[in-house]
Amino acid sequence: MELPRRPRDDVFVPDGGFRQAVEALRGARRAHGWSIVLAYAFDQRTRLMPFRWVDRRIVPCGVRSIAATLRECGFSQTRIVLQQWTPRFSPSATVRAGFPIDLLLVSSMGLHADGAYRLVHDAHSLREQRPLILMGGPKAIYEPEDCFGVGEQIGDGVDVACTGEEYVLLEFLRLLADEALPGEHPLRAFQRLRSREALNEVPGLVYRAPENGDRSIFRNDASFAKQATGRKMDLSPVSAKPFLLHTGVQRLVRDLDELPMPLDGLRCIEPAHRRRVLQREPWSLEKVRKKAFVASLVSTHGCRFNCDFCPIPAYQQRTWRHKSPERLTAEIRQLAETMNYRVFFGTDDNFFNDRGSVEAILSAMAKGTVHGRSFREKVHFATEATEFDVFKNRDLLPLAAEAGLKTIFFGIEDLNAKLINKGQTVNKTQELFAELRRNEIAPYAMMIHHDDQPLWSTQPDQLGVVNQALRLFNMGAAGYHTTYITPSMGARNVETMFGEGHVLAEIGGRKLPEAFYDGNHVIASRHRHAWVRQMQLWAAYLSFYNPVNFARTLFKNLRDRNNRRRFKWQLVGGSMLVPSILKALPFTLSLALRRKTEHPTMPPRCLPMLDAVSRERVKWGIDSNVSDEPDVVPLTLPDPAEAQVA
Repeated sequence: MELPRRPRDDVFVPDGGFRQAVEALRGARRAHGWSIVLAYAFDQRTRLMPFRWVDRRIVPCGVRSIAATLRECGFSQTRIVLQQWTPRFSPSATVRAGFPIDLLLVSSMGLHADGAYRLVHDAHSLREQRPLILMGGPKAIYEPEDCFGVGEQIGDGVDVACTGEEYVLLEFLRLLADEALPGEHPLRAFQRLRSREALNEVPGLVYRAPENGDRSIFRNDASFAKQATGRKMDLSPVSAKPFLLHTGVQRLVRDLDELPMPLDGLRCIEPAHRRRVLQREPWSLEKVRKKAFVASLVSTHGCRFNCDFCPIPAYQQRTWRHKSPERLTAEIRQLAETMNYRVFFGTDDNFFNDRGSVEAILSAMAKGTVHGRSFREKVHFATEATEFDVFKNRDLLPLAAEAGLKTIFFGIEDLNAKLINKGQTVNKTQELFAELRRNEIAPYAMMIHHDDQPLWSTQPDQLGVVNQALRLFNMGAAGYHTTYITPSMGARNVETMFGEGHVLAEIGGRKLPEAFYDGNHVIASRHRHAWVRQMQLWAAYLSFYNPVNFARTLFKNLRDRNNRRRFKWQLVGGSMLVPSILKALPFTLSLALRRKTEHPTMPPRCLPMLDAVSRERVKWGIDSNVSDEPDVVPLTLPDPAEAQVA
């Protein structure tokens, strides 16, 4: 299974709807005094190749966009806290130090969920002073149930999980602002909205069902029901276990130009430090630029392919969205002229997915200027694309070079096309890389190692992982990384991988953390000696980044831009590789020496999730999320005030 989608004629928010939501919140002035902390969770254990270099040098696009949206709505007291820069931040310590937090918005990938859980637990220690807690990002999008169980146990979790984008958050805040009384804490307003299930009108939210005295009662107590409703009722099938309500699949904002410009989001970033409390003022733009020299941009969303290990197309509801050429050019110019950014990374799923849109974007960028000089001279734009689409549109590469496109990260995965066939072949890759180098565009190869791929092969049609690394270097790839095929929540292959019983649950009696689902740790393999597969992963890296290849790039003509980029990537990759291997060494030894336990089936969810309207079980992206507890059959009762009147 994968994430559900809305009916084709109901996928998008009506054009202008995002701006209307912004204007509505701008008018809710009594809510503008709320103090909002937007925390990006981060787990230091994920700092391995290829993420070791970039994770602290770029501001994540999602949190920056949300912060810019909030500031545009009038929430001036908004602060971004990046755990990779401020790892010891504590909401409880901050509040006790006199810095109020009304809303704590936690953004987390699945890899960084442990960091998010720590923030949520810490916020709950404030008890009556705690903020309203909302979680978003990939963890909440693909596994919203986990946000409420927090580590497989029903306890202090978030108040709301957001399974959508900025528009869903705006609609939630609009309800909250309309409900809140002057000077009232937003948590109190939320509790009233929750008690009467008023959140159901906003698709894309998950929240814990109201309990004991609210409209939905799930106590296994017939006398309690009779007291509340005035009539005897049979509650025998009702479970005492709490449940979650899902308001449905989000609607997407079709016109990405409605999103705010990025600069405002960069004005509210917490300085990098190791203290537990927030500083009085956010960082200046100049200091942000020194810390993060890569600027992230939203340019397109969507991909034509349907890889069974990728959850993104289903999340995008099989749509293709992009910013207008004028808007994207204006964003690059603003960041380049205001903050002196030169390197830009487009957070695309597949930039070359649609020829018409990419040609229009590149044409506008080719005419763009920064301080009177062309993008080709002043801008280094990097993005992601598939080999198939770039090869098909390779006649656009001269235009792309004029537009400032300098690096393309290719999701090639496997030159053998055994893992996934997206039209890639050895000959096609070689031809495309040569064409890219002629246009001074650096190809970066992103590969996936898997169980059916050997370390080395002498067969011409079956390249081993080391064969492929060597072949890619000789083809002219500037950079390279490979990860091991790993369950990615929301993807179609998750149930299969867990169902085969090869996904590790424990090593040496210790539960495997979610940080190890990063592809750099071999946690899912049918091979008996998984540690050997882990060593093969590092062998592939060593085949590409090594002293011999470093010398080969060093002694080439470094006046050539292609050679200079290859030299830089050899320098960066080599400097990351040794620390990464040493950091992963304890895990590798554990794989080899300690007892391992696999998941027998898909791990059950801690809390069942029901549709907020139909009250039917929601199978959100997986078909085996039913826990061992009996199903909840919620009993909807009249409002207690109505019962008294009756």
